[in-house]
Amino acid sequence: METIKLLDGTDWAVDDLVEKMHDNEFYYGYLNKACLSSSSCKKLLEGVDSYLGSTEPLDSNMKPLREGRLIHVSLLEKDKLDDYYHFVDVATRRNKGYKEAVKDLSLEGKEIMLSKEKIWAQGIVDAVLDNPTANELFTGGTYETPGVGYVQGIPFRAKADCLIDDRIVDLKTTSDIDSWHYNMDLYNYDAQAYIYMTIFKKKMFTFVIVDKKTLKVKTYDATPDDIQRGYEKVSEAIGNYIDGVGF
Repeated sequence: METIKLLDGTDWAVDDLVEKMHDNEFYYGYLNKACLSSSSCKKLLEGVDSYLGSTEPLDSNMKPLREGRLIHVSLLEKDKLDDYYHFVDVATRRNKGYKEAVKDLSLEGKEIMLSKEKIWAQGIVDAVLDNPTANELFTGGTYETPGVGYVQGIPFRAKADCLIDDRIVDLKTTSDIDSWHYNMDLYNYDAQAYIYMTIFKKKMFTFVIVDKKTLKVKTYDATPDDIQRGYEKVSEAIGNYIDGVGF
């Protein structure tokens, strides 16, 4: 049985750990400290203090995370949308109807969101599916797949939007699709591609990018230069971690 030693010194059977990673509280809570990730690499590249300030469990109700989850479920797990969500047809979260839904014990376990957010997310999904290349990339794969493994000797966690054949497909939203290459470097998506390809043992990484304003869609295959740059960033991040925290 394959095992992995996490940053807190605990040993896990990989299969058991991956199974628990389907739980968002576990993934964004415990594993936020016990593994590195593409997100923590971004913090480590800013400095160890920035990383240490980000190791508390993430607030899963933050707007970007909340919206990202809804888009991904609407695209990749649409048949589970009603299992995961209850939508309230009110204008804002300050509305009495929304607050009552949050307190409704019969809805426990479901995320409460606004109906207009569902419509907004579906508009993005429709834009993706209307693009023949993007549609094909998201057809027939396995979705929302968690993974864990050593990257340069350090335990990392990841969750792939879509695994299809020898490729990882990742959905990104942006407010300026024409600045993709700048944003790829700024947000270290090249490091993400390198990490995911290492963990999932895939040879290709394709981004599907959607402009939230214009609904323009394009696809981009990470190049060998992108992966090399990602490797270098991750090496630097790991070096900062070892120097500042130890392993």
